[in-house]
Amino acid sequence: MGYFFLPSAELANPGFYIEDLFVRQCYRRKGLGKMLLSSVAKQAVKVGYGKLDWLVLDWNVNAIRFYEEMGAKMLREWRICRLTGDALSAYANA
Repeated sequence: MGYFFLPSAELANPGFYIEDLFVRQCYRRKGLGKMLLSSVAKQAVKVGYGKLDWLVLDWNVNAIRFYEEMGAKMLREWRICRLTGDALSAYANA
């Protein structure tokens, strides 16, 4: 997994963009994805950033369900997942 700085035109503060988050099938449903995303969320909150963005393929219903359950909003036209505000803070402390 890699992530990098993302300036923000629509929010007052920037965020991180997560790229290439992948958990091998044999390691799924063990909390590793949650641990990885929570770690980036903690860093975002620590430095005062206001969001996390990433992409998900529309056919990946398991990933979409996972992201929605954690509080991410699906921006349907772009398939961008985003944690902001209370959801970002809550996930940083998960």
